[in-house]
Amino acid sequence: MQTAQKNQFMRGEKLEPALQRRVIFSGSASDLEANHLIFLVSGRLQSTGRDETQTVTAPALLILPRTNPARLTLEAGSRAYLLGASDDEIAAALGDFPEAPAIRGILSGVIHLTDLEPDQQRLLDRAFDALVGEIRTQSAGAMMAIAAHLRLILLAAWRLAGALDQDVVASGDGVSVLQKFRQLVEAQFRRHRPITFYADELGVTADRLHAISTRHLGRPPLDLVHDRLAREARHYLERSSLSVQAISDSLNFKDPAHFSRFVKRRTGYAPAQYRALMRKTSDRSASDARFDYHEWP
Repeated sequence: MQTAQKNQFMRGEKLEPALQRRVIFSGSASDLEANHLIFLVSGRLQSTGRDETQTVTAPALLILPRTNPARLTLEAGSRAYLLGASDDEIAAALGDFPEAPAIRGILSGVIHLTDLEPDQQRLLDRAFDALVGEIRTQSAGAMMAIAAHLRLILLAAWRLAGALDQDVVASGDGVSVLQKFRQLVEAQFRRHRPITFYADELGVTADRLHAISTRHLGRPPLDLVHDRLAREARHYLERSSLSVQAISDSLNFKDPAHFSRFVKRRTGYAPAQYRALMRKTSDRSASDARFDYHEWP
């Protein structure tokens, strides 16, 4: 038996043991709309990326950012939870706590957390189960409860990833600068502004902005701007029929060749190749529909 639920805040699925192996995450365009957390309670799953296949044994917590096209297959008899949340949903759950920017930083790459202690397993099991339950019942105050359980899961993941070092805990000043920087990026990313522009708007030096970003998020500010631009490029390539030239123009690249080089650096594929790969992955997902994690709208 498996319970799949969704609402406007969070999407979740409780995967009970089954007689056959199942694809629970195909890496299709719809899967890549959200960040995913998978808690493998028992059994094993296989993670297949571009270059390798890795077997993960329970108990384990996996974090897949939106940009990860891996394919996850749950072995027969295994039990797991699968949750998905957008960047905005995660930001809302984390709020303005000083640790929030650092916790969001764990979503910058694929993380497999294994060798969980019994108390850690129990905490995650309760939090995942409660979150899926809140999504299913939609009782009064569900939005608040969902955010609280998601925050608890993200905090646990951050701690398990070894992020309790005080050097990565953001100060109030760092939080304020990062929040304003994110807002500016959202408004300006299509204009290809230099980092000095953002620093001037924030009232800090470029070096200071770089230091805050790398210290709290582990990444330079330019990489964050490029991530936002790459997300928009992927969206157009996956969801529209616009030509590469039209997408390049829409995102204000100086020419399609520049756009193509940018996409290849961020995805590993030229635009046309990336579009074909995503369509092929979607088609393959549809052919495996009886075992797949349901495609979210």
